[in-house]
Amino acid sequence: MKKFKSGFTNEISIKNNNEIILPKIIKSEVNLLKLPFFTLERKDKRLKTEYKEITKTGDLKKEKIWNVSANPEYGYPGPFDREVHKAIEQIATEKIKREGIIKNPIQFSIYGLCKRMGIKGGGNYQQIKKAIEKIQMTGIKSVGTFYSKEDKQWIEDIFSLYDRVVFIGKKLPNNKIADSNYLFLGSWYLQSLNSRYTKPIDYTYWRSLGSKIASRLYEILGVKFYGIKNKKDNYICYRYDTLCQLLPLTPYRYISQAKRQLNSGNDELKDTGFISEYEWSENGKKNWLIKYWPGERAKEEIRRAETKSINYLEKQYLPGPKEEVKKFSKEQTELGNKLLELNVSKVTAEDLIRNNDQELIKKWVEAINYTNANDKAAYIVKAIRENWQFPEEYLSKKREEEQKKEREKTEFIKIKQKEEENKKRQEEIKRIEQIYNSLDPSQQEEIRIETENRLLDFWKEKLNKARVKGKTSKLLEVVLEEKRREIIKEWINSGRIEHINS
Repeated sequence: MKKFKSGFTNEISIKNNNEIILPKIIKSEVNLLKLPFFTLERKDKRLKTEYKEITKTGDLKKEKIWNVSANPEYGYPGPFDREVHKAIEQIATEKIKREGIIKNPIQFSIYGLCKRMGIKGGGNYQQIKKAIEKIQMTGIKSVGTFYSKEDKQWIEDIFSLYDRVVFIGKKLPNNKIADSNYLFLGSWYLQSLNSRYTKPIDYTYWRSLGSKIASRLYEILGVKFYGIKNKKDNYICYRYDTLCQLLPLTPYRYISQAKRQLNSGNDELKDTGFISEYEWSENGKKNWLIKYWPGERAKEEIRRAETKSINYLEKQYLPGPKEEVKKFSKEQTELGNKLLELNVSKVTAEDLIRNNDQELIKKWVEAINYTNANDKAAYIVKAIRENWQFPEEYLSKKREEEQKKEREKTEFIKIKQKEEENKKRQEEIKRIEQIYNSLDPSQQEEIRIETENRLLDFWKEKLNKARVKGKTSKLLEVVLEEKRREIIKEWINSGRIEHINS
């Protein structure tokens, strides 16, 4: 049996209770950073986004078109779908870093995507599924706008980012039932990722931006700032209507409205150091210009990349800084060994630990023994990934264990309370005895007489007989002491005993 080595590493760090530490740097495909795809507003009801660009070579004009069309039944991809895609980009980044190339299909779990997005499961599971289907059903038409780095040409084609998605329990192309979720990336998109036509994105910073406009401007300007690092004019200039196409946003008629629309995002980028300044200028009616100057954060991103040429036609975006690769903890290694003992493959065990709650896996390692599964490895993998209900026999045993623990806890509390009560009682007896011994003989005699007077007739008779015999029983002594303490406490409360020695 192979051992789950403690030196095993993963591209996503995991700490207490399987909390995923998101990678700081992810590699985003350049065409999708430059060109519009997702809307930025939840209430945007569009079904199509189009970006057009006219280029001139001498007297020859050429129109470039980027058209994104949604399926009316599924709707146009919006802000939530954009975040799902960013989580998919994380998986692609880790896969290409680990294996050197991405091959279809990409395996993923909905739970893992939730963790990456910083959201809880529940209803979000279905939302994520719908988001992936929505992106799959959205078509792209490129006429000289999508650049293929591998072919060194601008393509003219109609395609999608995702070709196919197969969720757990559905049929794969080979007619087998999927034991996980599988995503098939579109051929052009996959080729672009594998040819490294990507740009490093500071994912931590991207997530921290409160404005969707700010995060989208970060993507667009981040690409364009690479192209000005060696130029005399160290700023980027956009026409307002062009920028609205790229974001995408509906343009306004008046510059005052346009400023209200964009300046919250502009200000956030300035406040966080990605741009140092921005400037509006009127360049004719409805044709305002916006200039952006890179800030220290943008310059640092450029410095982190290697110093190869990044021009408009061949933007050779290079890997960012190597992320620290962390080992599994001792607890995670032990959990991996338990999965291997159940004949789960090492690769699958690693994936389960990366993308699922550690406590859930621990429970299933126990619960698998309460199933009738012939293939325990296949059963436990599917059960964890699909969050199956635990076997009733296992749940019943767990309930009994919990009830037993609760009974033991209650009994322990009772014993402790009894011990505490006895302790307090002994302390009180000792204190009252000290008080009694501190009294003068006349007071002690008075207490003795009152003690005997308060006895029930039964105990008075016992006391008279004891005097005749000259010996009292232990039980009678206890009764007398109790009565005596009772009287002393009354004297203390009434003030008859003024000085109490402790």
